[in-house]
Amino acid sequence: MSRVSDSEREFDLQPDPRILRMLGEISLVQWRCLAEFIDNSVDSFLSPVDSATPIREPRISITLPTSDASGAKITVRDNGPGMTPDVLEKAVRAGWSGNDPISKLGMFGMGFNIATARLGTVTSVWTTTRNSHEWCGLEIDFDRLVVQRSFRTPRLYRPKAVPDEHGTEVTVQKLKPEQRQWFAKGTNRSRIVKDLGRVYSSMLRTNGVPVSFELTVNNGAVRGREHCIWGGDLGPDRIVPTGRYGDVSAYQVIETTLPARDFCTRCWQWLPPNDEICPECDSSATVVVRQRRVHGWLGIQRYVSASEYGIDLLRHGRKVEIGSKDDFFVWKDGDVPEDEYPIDDPRHRGRIVGEVHIDHCRVSYMKDRFDRNDPAWEEMIHIVRGRGPLRPDRAAGEGYGSNDSPLYLLFQAFRRNSPKPKVAGCYARLLMVPDNESAEEMAGFFHNGDSRYLTDDKWWALVEEADSALLAPGRGEGETERRDEGFVDGDTDVEVGGRPTDGGSAVLEPPAREAIPSLTREYRDDVTDQRWNVHAFSVAAGDPALVGGSGPWVLTATAAGVHEFLVATSHLVFRSATLTALDALLAELAWQSTDFARGGGQPARYANVLAQLRARYAGSMALDPVLLAGEASSVLNAMASSLASTVPTAADRRQLFGELQLADQEAILSRMAARAVANPQALVDSGRFLEFAPRQMLLRFFESHPELFMDGHFWDARYATIDYEVPSPLMEARMRTLRHYSGLLYDAAWLAEQDTGDLVHATRARLLRAALALELLTPTPVAGSS
Repeated sequence: MSRVSDSEREFDLQPDPRILRMLGEISLVQWRCLAEFIDNSVDSFLSPVDSATPIREPRISITLPTSDASGAKITVRDNGPGMTPDVLEKAVRAGWSGNDPISKLGMFGMGFNIATARLGTVTSVWTTTRNSHEWCGLEIDFDRLVVQRSFRTPRLYRPKAVPDEHGTEVTVQKLKPEQRQWFAKGTNRSRIVKDLGRVYSSMLRTNGVPVSFELTVNNGAVRGREHCIWGGDLGPDRIVPTGRYGDVSAYQVIETTLPARDFCTRCWQWLPPNDEICPECDSSATVVVRQRRVHGWLGIQRYVSASEYGIDLLRHGRKVEIGSKDDFFVWKDGDVPEDEYPIDDPRHRGRIVGEVHIDHCRVSYMKDRFDRNDPAWEEMIHIVRGRGPLRPDRAAGEGYGSNDSPLYLLFQAFRRNSPKPKVAGCYARLLMVPDNESAEEMAGFFHNGDSRYLTDDKWWALVEEADSALLAPGRGEGETERRDEGFVDGDTDVEVGGRPTDGGSAVLEPPAREAIPSLTREYRDDVTDQRWNVHAFSVAAGDPALVGGSGPWVLTATAAGVHEFLVATSHLVFRSATLTALDALLAELAWQSTDFARGGGQPARYANVLAQLRARYAGSMALDPVLLAGEASSVLNAMASSLASTVPTAADRRQLFGELQLADQEAILSRMAARAVANPQALVDSGRFLEFAPRQMLLRFFESHPELFMDGHFWDARYATIDYEVPSPLMEARMRTLRHYSGLLYDAAWLAEQDTGDLVHATRARLLRAALALELLTPTPVAGSS
């Protein structure tokens, strides 16, 4: 019998060196390539070789090329504990990972090779430990490895500049031409800094989780992008009352420790409960007990946005998913997912944000998505949003019990971006700034690190101003309550009110002035490049600072470079539907800007300057067809939904549905079928069938049953509770109320049914009438209502 050689007995499965080059074809954007290096550095900070000497002031420095030169290179260096030569050899081997996907952040090996191959063709890695006498390194040259058809590369050594230095340095050279061109653009490098600041914000802050470190790019510090929220660590706890759920904080802390569970480090998977042997490898040798914890917070942003909202999901301090929405704001029960938030804003803008840490959940090899099949994922969803729909009536109708999850509470208290009804205190109960453009502009200062905007004080001032304006009907925009104690502005101290003389005798108090936060800001004109730092104050008519004491407003410059805008909002000129304090200020700024340009020999048209200023600062006053149509749908939907709580029994609700004409019943059932309603009878029994009614049918239903919507059911206006001893005046009073609300509802239905493209061509008068109808339809308490 002939002897069988080892080569004949085994297959040689060592991959061809070209596999390294092929890894570079995997799509990985530039910031993710750099993140692969950062992740490995973070892991080294968390697991120093010598635990007795932890890393002090951990830092990572990145150097990026600034020109499209042949010698361009990328360097990432950290002051971590470093690696021994044996660990270094394994760390850069394709397909090897010293970390499992649960206990660590990085996956030094595959991720490292993908990132380096994506950027260039030559990579060098140098590392040293505190106790080493020299740096040990290696070079991965893809072209040379392909030629020699092996993975072998010599060990390199260099002396230490400082005896106790330690860390790792990765340099990628011979960058691909497209990468050199990309990094050569300053805007792209700035984008890198912003992306890294967002992804690692949890660790770039003081007392970071799980570690704090300093990150620089081209010697510039990378600042973590924090969420601009109410309360939290940046201000007082903002708590709002709700009728059903009590007081709800705008900042919800998440802290849940789950029972420990067995995990196989070889197969990278959780074991079923009570199992001690991995079903994949049929072994218990690599089974360890893992701790499991879900922690973080949810909060309310100080502004609304169509894109900047959602929940960030983190693993070991690194954001894997940013602004996740579908898994939290969509109810998935059956084949048709149903949006739950934001559904009350016609522009689909939201403001619920948060950071949730789930270190024990697996992620994809690209580290851009958590594994939805990991059992840890479903556990986290239940902790954050509970079980069942976020809408309480929908949850009750489908048999779900109570829900006290953080997201559920925030949804109940802050789901709306516009208060209904608009009464004093309504903006504070929603923590909502009426002028979202101002709120967003201030958020820009917050994100730039301006200390004046870190707390929510300036946003709160706008909320208080809006609520104060609702205390006294008919008061002009910007007019707030007078306060005897004066006002201290957030930027410069401006105190008003009389003071006693040194001798204690009283002096004549100057006229009272009240700051107007909504008008106090920086304004700029792009036409003439003028800037104004405006501090606005409401003054009494006849204030001597006004021109001749009788003018409606004045704008003057102070020695401190501040422009004071004094406006008498009680002046007759403001008793108009077409002039507000903001209009006055913008007109004044446009005049000053035009006058300045004229003096400089480059005249600007007043009309152009004013139009530009209004486009920038008066957007909230525009008759936006899209916004109006959305508000109309919201009012009508809320009215239809109110039937479920108004009619007490299922039998009565079925009777109301049965009274509809057959064609109307069929129309409702058809809409239910289009939305894949599995049990239409249940919606009839619950009284929710009106939510599927066409708009005109809803109006006919109201005219047939006004008593179901009046007297506090939806509107507080009296109808059934009107009481006259003589029948004729009683009928006349009720008919007058019915005609009033029917007319308003027809305007709302017109808005909701029109295509937004057609609404663009509607006359201003028609849109204004419909907008006023929506305002009057808001369920506002009326005098004498019960």
